[in-house]
Amino acid sequence: MQRHGCARPIGLMVVLGLAMGSVLAQPSTPAWKPQRPVEIMVGAAPGGSIDLTARLIQRALDERKLVGTQTVVVNRPGAGQGLAWAQMIERSKSVPVIAMGGPNLVSNPVTGLHPIDYTDVTTLAVLFDDYMAIGVRADSPIRSMREVIDRLRKDPGALSIGVAPSLGSGAHTGGVVALRAGGVDVKNARFIVYKAAGEAIVAVLGGDLDLVVGTVANFPAHVQSGRIRLIAVTSAQRLSGSMANVPTLREQGIDGVYTNWRSVIGPKPMPREQIAFWEEALASVVKTEEWQRDLERNFWTGNFLIGEAAQRYVAEQARQFRDIYSVLAPVK
Repeated sequence: MQRHGCARPIGLMVVLGLAMGSVLAQPSTPAWKPQRPVEIMVGAAPGGSIDLTARLIQRALDERKLVGTQTVVVNRPGAGQGLAWAQMIERSKSVPVIAMGGPNLVSNPVTGLHPIDYTDVTTLAVLFDDYMAIGVRADSPIRSMREVIDRLRKDPGALSIGVAPSLGSGAHTGGVVALRAGGVDVKNARFIVYKAAGEAIVAVLGGDLDLVVGTVANFPAHVQSGRIRLIAVTSAQRLSGSMANVPTLREQGIDGVYTNWRSVIGPKPMPREQIAFWEEALASVVKTEEWQRDLERNFWTGNFLIGEAAQRYVAEQARQFRDIYSVLAPVK
């Protein structure tokens, strides 16, 4: 016997199911995309590593029509990139804008260069790791980083170390990490600040410095010409290409690793649909052949992160930086 009270017409169930499926298939909000030209803020002058990264992103976005509108790189150097980030936040009230980010987002408030930090912006993506190299003039009697550590543990001021463009910069921090990991009193180490990495390299070539610290990409031409000898890199493993013969700190018994990571940031707060748009666009950028070639050319190590993974990475970098500089007075 059928229980008509429990039966439901099959045709009606199909119609209801199709109707519900149609409703569920509709997006809750329309996909966002910029309606005006996008500005990419860069906290450095044209020609530097940060600027070149921004222009590579711009070119990939434009050539592949990933944004749907024009992108413009805007250079605003100063205050450890803080001026560019402040301008990004202000400009976001009227135009779509993103900016290049990096370690200064965690170091500036500690060193006193600028108050904006990683919690004041939206991290859209972490792009890659950019490591530091430590070099000497080719005819220097210094043969290894282990020798540097042994000398500076006895007398922290015995050797002059060139960095650029400021105390608290990636070069300075990489030097601090290396010395501190070796047990050197970094408060009394003799860091000499230059306006640019090129000036610091010229100084070591001229005999005015014992050591120079800078991003790896600064050194290949000088190494190939036989004028500079690199004694260490701050990566966890050896790099490739012309850097393959340079030992890491860890290989020399110094447990130090430092990365001058690069990221893309936006203003805060930022609607979820805008974050999703930029995550997808940047994921497409890092897959391009041009991007991969630049990673290899500049000895950058790809480390593309978005979402919670990117947030955790930057927060951990902030914790490490505070630990690194806990032994130093704030640098103005």
